[in-house]
Amino acid sequence: MSRIKIAAAILVIVVLAASIAAGALLTQYGAYEGPSGGIAPRTGIMTVPAPVPAQKGADSATTQERIVIYNGYVSFETTDILGAIDKVRLLAEKYGGYVAGSSRSTVGNQVQATVTIRIPQDKFRTAIKEIEAFGKVLDERTSSEDVTERYIDLKARLQNHQAEEQRLTALLSKANTVDEILKVEKELARVRGEIESLQGQVNYIERNVAMSLITVNLREPPQPPTPPSIDWSDTLWTAVRGLFIIMRGLIIFIIAILPIALIIGIPAYYIHRRKRVKAQGSS
Repeated sequence: MSRIKIAAAILVIVVLAASIAAGALLTQYGAYEGPSGGIAPRTGIMTVPAPVPAQKGADSATTQERIVIYNGYVSFETTDILGAIDKVRLLAEKYGGYVAGSSRSTVGNQVQATVTIRIPQDKFRTAIKEIEAFGKVLDERTSSEDVTERYIDLKARLQNHQAEEQRLTALLSKANTVDEILKVEKELARVRGEIESLQGQVNYIERNVAMSLITVNLREPPQPPTPPSIDWSDTLWTAVRGLFIIMRGLIIFIIAILPIALIIGIPAYYIHRRKRVKAQGSS
């Protein structure tokens, strides 16, 4: 019986020693329980699940607010061109816009003018309706251009180039040789040029989206046709002059043809007379 107790004590001591050794090993390698419940070594860098990339196309379009550029054109007749131009200018200023350009010309007896204004997008439809009340509308058109995909693409490319610029700037500070510095500066200049170009395109879209363009064409109504006036004194004098011209022409013609008529007529007369005399004598 004592032997059994001794064997059991030895077994307990062995199990305790093995547990202590296992605990020391786990402490040394810094193990932790992984997501699946097992033991995984601790490396000092936490690994996180990679983000799921956003779907392109229709899915991204539904979550992205549409970016649309609006343009309008209104043509109308008015008898007061200058007054209508002032009304269009005041309308633009009332809605926080401005006049982008204007011109005026005269075609025949008809005065025409063109005024281009920029209006905040939320006032676009209201401004069109008010302009239509300034005269007799001849033509009215509106158009829209969805630039959402283009704008998103430009913004993404701009952000990528800006990140690249930051990396190149950091790399430039670590360059040691002249050759390395020149290469990095050349690449940095190229990237900054791309950034300026992309930023300009983004700014252009944002300005055109924020301020819609409206072109207003104004013209005077056509004048009614008037019958031509007749100056009777001038007409009579012209007729008299024409009569004298015709008479002078006849006189010149007679004087010019008279010698020819005499040369041909006199011999013909004598020949005819002689034939008559002979005919009377034979009878």
